[in-house]
Amino acid sequence: MQNGAIRVYILSQNKPSLINTEYYWHFNIHDNNYGCIKGICTSFDDRFLVTTGADSNIFVFTIFSEFELKKDIKAEVPSPRFGIETEPIPKDIEDPKAYSIENARRKRQHDKLMKEVEEIKAGKREKLKALRNEFWKLLEMNQGLPKHMQFKRTDFDIDSKIRAEIGRKTAFKIQQVEKELAWEKEKHQIGLMKLQNRFRESLESDTIVVHAIQSDHKISSYRLVKPSKYCKSKRTSLSDRRTSKLERLEKEGAGRKDSQKDTGGNISVPEESIIEKGKKFRPKTLSEIMVENQIEKTRKLILKKNKNKKQNPDLKKKKRKHQAWWFLLYKSKPQDDFEDPRDVQAIKEAQLYMGDFNLKTAADYKIPEHMRINAAKKEEELGHLDTLAHSKKKNMNKCILSLRDLKVAVIEEIQCLVQELKSIQSTLHVSKHIPIPEVPQILPEEVPEKRFQYDEETLLNFKRQQIKIQDETSSQLEKGESAISGGGFLRLSSIKDSDLTTRDSLSRSSKASSFSVDTVKFLEFEKADPIDIELEVMKRDEIKHLYMQQYLTNRIKELIVTFDAELHLLRHQKLKLDTQMKLSDLHHVTLFQEMLLLKNFEKQENILQERVNSLDKEEQDMQWKINETLKEMEEKKNEIAKLQDQEKALYAGFQAAIGENNKFANFLTKVLKKRIKRVKKKEVEGDADEDEESDESSEEESSLESDEDESGSDDEVFDDSICPTNCDVGLFELALQLREKRLDIEEALVEEKKIIDNLRKEHDTLSKKVKVVAANLNVAEEALEAYQREKQQRLNELLVVIPLKLHQVEHVVFGEIPNDLSGTLVFSNHSLGRLQERIIQLHEENSKQQKLNKECRERRKQLIREKREMAKTISMFRRTLPRVGWQKMGRVIDLEALQTLSVNTTLEELKIKKLRKELTNAKEMKMWEEKIAQVRWELMMKTKEHTKKLHQMNDLCIEKKKLDSRLNTLQNQQQGNAFQGPRKADIVARQKVTELIQLQAERISALKEEIALLRKKGGLILPPIQPPQGEMKPMGL
Repeated sequence: MQNGAIRVYILSQNKPSLINTEYYWHFNIHDNNYGCIKGICTSFDDRFLVTTGADSNIFVFTIFSEFELKKDIKAEVPSPRFGIETEPIPKDIEDPKAYSIENARRKRQHDKLMKEVEEIKAGKREKLKALRNEFWKLLEMNQGLPKHMQFKRTDFDIDSKIRAEIGRKTAFKIQQVEKELAWEKEKHQIGLMKLQNRFRESLESDTIVVHAIQSDHKISSYRLVKPSKYCKSKRTSLSDRRTSKLERLEKEGAGRKDSQKDTGGNISVPEESIIEKGKKFRPKTLSEIMVENQIEKTRKLILKKNKNKKQNPDLKKKKRKHQAWWFLLYKSKPQDDFEDPRDVQAIKEAQLYMGDFNLKTAADYKIPEHMRINAAKKEEELGHLDTLAHSKKKNMNKCILSLRDLKVAVIEEIQCLVQELKSIQSTLHVSKHIPIPEVPQILPEEVPEKRFQYDEETLLNFKRQQIKIQDETSSQLEKGESAISGGGFLRLSSIKDSDLTTRDSLSRSSKASSFSVDTVKFLEFEKADPIDIELEVMKRDEIKHLYMQQYLTNRIKELIVTFDAELHLLRHQKLKLDTQMKLSDLHHVTLFQEMLLLKNFEKQENILQERVNSLDKEEQDMQWKINETLKEMEEKKNEIAKLQDQEKALYAGFQAAIGENNKFANFLTKVLKKRIKRVKKKEVEGDADEDEESDESSEEESSLESDEDESGSDDEVFDDSICPTNCDVGLFELALQLREKRLDIEEALVEEKKIIDNLRKEHDTLSKKVKVVAANLNVAEEALEAYQREKQQRLNELLVVIPLKLHQVEHVVFGEIPNDLSGTLVFSNHSLGRLQERIIQLHEENSKQQKLNKECRERRKQLIREKREMAKTISMFRRTLPRVGWQKMGRVIDLEALQTLSVNTTLEELKIKKLRKELTNAKEMKMWEEKIAQVRWELMMKTKEHTKKLHQMNDLCIEKKKLDSRLNTLQNQQQGNAFQGPRKADIVARQKVTELIQLQAERISALKEEIALLRKKGGLILPPIQPPQGEMKPMGL
C-alpha cells in the first residue's frame, strides 16, 4: 500500500479465511510517489470499500461478490407499508434528451403561446385572402368596363409609399437571411472548393467525345493531368551522385595553371624623360647639340645594356634548353627494332574493335566513358519522354477542341439555314416542300464542362429534391410535427405565391393573345383576284424560292459532309498517335525498370567512382607537384648559373681594377681567394653602452682566421690583416670587400645546391608514389569497368517490346518465320548502312595508308642523306671557327663571356644627369648675362643722356657767364665800379651745380657696384638708386 495500490483477494464460501493468494485483483488508485494509503475499510453492509491516501484523495468502490457472508443481524429491518405493492412502479427516465419538470412546464407554456399565435396568424390570413379575392374581383370588373372607363393599374395604389416600403422591408429581410446563411454559404463554398481542388484542380483537360453527324464515328480527347514538378525535372542533385572522370575533366577544363615565380626586376632608366627635357629649349645651340648627342649615345648604350640583360638570360636559357633538348633527343633516340607503344596500342584496338560492331549483349563488350548511364540520366530520359508525350497529347486535344468548336459553328449555321428554309417554305405550296434536314444537337459528352455550370432553374430543382428528401425523412420521425406544420404552411404559402405568379403570367399571356387576335382580325381585308403582272411576279418568286430551297438544303448537306470528313481525318491521325502513345508507355515502363535497376547499382557504383576519382586526383596532384619540383630545380639551376656568372664578373672586375702590371697583384689575388671562417654577428638589444660593447665583442668574434695553405712558408710571410708598404690602400680595401662578396656567393651556391639535392630526392619519392597510384588507379578502373559490364548484363536481361511488321523480318526458315526467335537480332537499317559505308571507308583508308607508308620511306631516306651532309657541315664549321677567331681577334672568342659584359647603368645615369645639369646651368648663365648686358646698355644710355644734359648745362653756364661779364662790362662802363665782385645768386647756383655733379658721381659708382654684384653667381640684387626728391633742375630748363 505504500505505492497507492490495493489488492483484493477472492474468498471461498465455506472458508472465509485467506488460504490461496494466487488469484487477486490489483489496481493503482492513489499517487505512486506520495499517495500512501492511510486507511481502508468497508461499509456497514459490506457493499462498498472506502480508501484514503496521503495525497488527500478518498475513493469508494462497489463490491459485487458472488455470495454474501453470513453475519449476525445487529438491527431488525422494518417491514414495508401495506398496499405498496399494488402501486405502479414509475419507469426510470433513461432518455438523455428528456425534459425535466421545469423544462416540460416551459415547453407547455411555449406550445400554448405558439398555438395562440398560429390562431391569430390564421385569422389574419383569412382576412388577407378575403381582401385579395375582393381585389381580384375589382380588377375583373375593371377589365370588363370599356377602355375609356377603365382605371389604370397605378390608380389602385392607395399609397405610393407602401410599395417602396414593402420593397425595402423585403430587401432588409433578404439581407438578414443572407447574413444568417453566410456561415452555411461559406461552409458549402469551401467544401465545393475542396472537391474541385481534389478532383478538378490537377486536371488539365477532361475527356471530350466529338460525334460525327451522319455516322457513328467518334473521336475522344485525352484526359490530361497537369505535369507535376517531379515530371518537369526528374533529376537528382549532384551531391547524390559521384561525377565520372570524363565529366570532371569537362568541368575543370584545361586544368591547373603553372605557377610562376618572380625572378627579380630589371633596372629601368627613364631615358624618355631625359630626352624630352633635352628637347624643351628652342632654338638649339652648339652646346645643346653636343649634350644631346652625348645623351643619345648614353641612351643607346643603356638600351643595349638592358637588351643584353634581357637577352643574355634568355639566350642562356634557350641555349641550355637547346642543349637539354638535344640531350633528350639523343637519349630518346629509339633503337632500330623499336616500336612506338602508341602505334602498338592503336593497332591492337583496331584489331579488336575496327570493322566490328560490338553488341551490348556481348560478354567482352566495353562501355565507352561517354556512353555510361546512371539513374540520373534515366530520370532525365523519363522526364523528356513524359514531356514529349504530354505535348503531343496536348496538341491533339487542341485539334479535337477546334473540331468541337467547328461542330458548334456548323450547328449554328445549320440552324440559321433551317430557319431561312422554313421562312422560304412558308411562301411555297405544301406539295413543293422539301423535307427539312434535322438540326444536329450537341451531346453532353461533347461539352463535359457544362456539367459543372448551373443556373437558377438548376438550383431550384436541386432545392425541391432536397425538400422532398427532407419530407420523406421527417415523415418517419414522430417528434417533428410542429416543425412540419410550420414548414407545411410555408410550403403552402410558397405554392400559393407560385400559383399567383402563374395566374398573372397566364392572364398576361391571354391578354396578349387576345390583343394579337384582335389586331389580326382588324388588319384582315377582303382578297381580290390577282392580275397578270401579279401572277408573273408570283411565279418568278416561286422559282426563286424553289432554287433557294434546294440551295439551302445542299448547303446543309455540304456542311455535314465536310465536318464528317474532317472528323475522319483527325480520327485517323489520333489512331496513329494512340499507337505512338502505347509504344511510349511501353518505353516508359522499360525506362522505369532500368531506373530502378540502376538505383540498386548506384551505391556501389558511386563508391567505385569515388575511388577512381580520388586516385585520379591524387595522381594529378602528384604529377603537378613533380612538374613544380622540376620547375623549381630549373629555377635553382638558373640561379646557380647567375651566381657563377656573378663570381666570374667579380674576378673580372677585380682584374680590371688592379691592372696588368701591378706588382701587388699576386698578394691581392691571394687576399681575394683566401678562405676564412665567418662568424655571424648576433644582434643585441639594449642601451647605447651595451650596443658599443656588443659591437666590440662582435668585432673580436668576427676576426678573420686564416686557413692553412699548402706551403708552410707562405703562412709565415702572408698576412692579410695589414696592407703592405707602397700598396694602394683602396685596392686592398676593395680586395677585402670583394672577398666578402665572394664568400656570400659561395654560401649562396652551397645553399642552392642543397636545395637542388632535396628537390631531386623529393622528385624521386614522388615519382615512385605516382607509379604506385597509377597502378592502383588501373586496378580501380578495371573494377569499375567490370561493374559497368555487370550492370549492362543486368540491363540486357530486361524485356523490351519492339513492334515489327512482317516485311521487316528477314530471319526465315523455308520461307516461314521460325517459332524460336531467341537467336535473332533486331538491327536498324541506319546502323547496317553505316557498317557498309565503313567497309568502303576502310578500303580507302588502306590505300591511303599504303601510299603514306611509301612516302614515309622515301622521306626517311632523304632525311638520312640530309643528316650526313649536315654532319659534314658541322664538322667543317667546328674546324673553321678557331682559325677565324685567331685571324680576326688574335684568340679564340668565348661568346658566353662576351655576352656577360655589361655597362654600369648607375654611372651612365649620373653622367646623363650631370650633362643635363650643365646644360641647364649654361642656359641660366646665358640668361643672366643677357640681363646684365641689357642693364649695362640701359645704364650707358642713361649716363650718355645725363652727360649730354651736363654739357648743355655747362654751355649754358658759360654763356651765362659771358653774358654776365659783358653785362658787367657795360655797367662798369656806365656806372663805373659801383657793383664790383661776384653776385650772391651766382654763388648759390654754382654750389647747387657742384652738389648735383657729386650726386651723379655717387650714383655712377653705385651702378658700377651693382653691375659687379650681378656678374657674380647668386649675388644679391640691390634696388635701383632713386634720385633725390629735392633735386634742383638746372637753370634755363
